[in-house]
Parts: sequence; structure tokens; C-alpha cells
Amino acid sequence: MNNERKKISSELGARIRDFRTERYMSQEALALNSDMHPAYLGKIERGEKCPTIETLYKISTGLKVPITELLDPDAGVKATSKEALYRISNALSGIDDETAVKIAEIVESAAEIYKKKA
Repeated sequence: MNNERKKISSELGARIRDFRTERYMSQEALALNSDMHPAYLGKIERGEKCPTIETLYKISTGLKVPITELLDPDAGVKATSKEALYRISNALSGIDDETAVKIAEIVESAAEIYKKKA
């Protein structure tokens, strides 16, 4: 692995580890959620392996963050409204329209209650 690729792999691995630890996930839990072997995930986090786009997609799905968050070194690790929208969108996939509208109404009501308390 050349120096530039090592640097990129190391930084990407650190970002994945940061996202994982912020979510209080073990490597084993993330590996299970990402359909990969824990040892391979460990090598990615240590920068020893440079993951493919397919592998990054699996990891981002396991972490429930957009893949762009993993790739953007300027993006914060803290949860964002962008991540929240991504998670809500994933949760609604496969749900019929009528139920999705009801869930949207519940989210809107919860947001209004939270705004009043803040």
C-alpha cells in the first residue's frame, strides 16, 4: 500500500471507529449489522485494509449514517439532522403510504412538544 493510500485508509478507519464508538457499538455488533467478519472490520478500522465502495455501503448501513458522512473528513461525528432524516427514511422504507403519513404526523407532534420544552 503506498503512503497516500495508507493515509486515506488510516483516516477512514479512524472515522468508522469514531462513528461506531459514539454509538456504543462493539466491532462485533457493527460487523454483524454490516454483514462482514469482525476481524476484517478491525483491519479496516486500523487502516490495514482499504474497503471497497460496497463494503463502505455495508458499514454505513450498519452504522445508520449516510456513506457521505464516512467519506467526508470535515463532517462531524455527532448526530445531525441530516443523519436523523436518513434514519427516518430508512425506517419508513417498505411501509405503506397511509402508515407513513401517520408516522410523519407522530414525528411532527413530537417535534412540536420538544420545541415547546426547549
